[in-house]
Amino acid sequence: MKVTAFPFYTPPFPEYNVAQAAAIPFLDKDVNIVVSFSTAAGKTVLAECCFAYHLQTNSECRVAYVCPFRSLAAEKYKEWMEEFQLSRFGLVLGTGDSSAGIKEHEAARLVLATLESFDAKTRSPHWRDFMSSMACVVYDEAHLLGDKGRGGALESAMMRFSSINPSARMVLLSATMGNSMEVARWVKSLNGKPTKNVTSNWKPTEVRTQFVVAEGYNEKVEEAVKIASNSVGKKTIVFVHSKVMGADILKRLRSIGVRSAFHNASVTAGKRKKIEDAFGDSSSGLDVLVSTSTLGAGVNLN
Repeated sequence: MKVTAFPFYTPPFPEYNVAQAAAIPFLDKDVNIVVSFSTAAGKTVLAECCFAYHLQTNSECRVAYVCPFRSLAAEKYKEWMEEFQLSRFGLVLGTGDSSAGIKEHEAARLVLATLESFDAKTRSPHWRDFMSSMACVVYDEAHLLGDKGRGGALESAMMRFSSINPSARMVLLSATMGNSMEVARWVKSLNGKPTKNVTSNWKPTEVRTQFVVAEGYNEKVEEAVKIASNSVGKKTIVFVHSKVMGADILKRLRSIGVRSAFHNASVTAGKRKKIEDAFGDSSSGLDVLVSTSTLGAGVNLN
């Protein structure tokens, strides 16, 4: 499908892929959408299309992008600030790293927020008019609904928002939502709007998976160090479930001369950004990145 089929936004490519094309007919309709695509299939473009449609056709409305991680919100903010089709409407970043208050938010029409920031705003009477001005809210990494830790916060935020502003559309994006039809039925129950469930298994590239069995903490650390050290020059990310393990792997890698860095929530926003930029730069020499879940969802490191 040619990108000219959707006149409100022009992405930086000539045609929508088969997964995106299945969702395009619903982006300018008054419906909720639950999108479940494979990783890297281009879900974010659908959010951009929705935002552009609402911002161009209703001069009084706002739109919002809600995601789990500050690093992802910051990445999208930087990316969209450089995209005139969206930046001309005014953007504001509302995360734990941002000092933007209600005045800065009211001056913008595209809001980027972490889940906790958005949830807090739905709870406050001071933000009620602001929430009522939303025409569309996109929830990225929406499979978080099933997370035992933070899923309840996302669920309650969506329920609270829809009670404040039932006229707003909700668009859910995920690459790992196995029950998208069930979620779509639930979303429809929140605001009563028709809700489209768009799924696709299409992938832009082949994904190869290899399992390495390791028992015990020390063996896991050793295997991670071995794999990472053998991949120098190929840009490797080692995901860990704890900061303790991440710090141990980093220490081991550096002890054998592997230039590496550790991306986690304890690192300041400025330093995280420097790490991300260095890892994305092919000439920086930083080829191995150890990370907790701060990079686990949707962040593009080039």
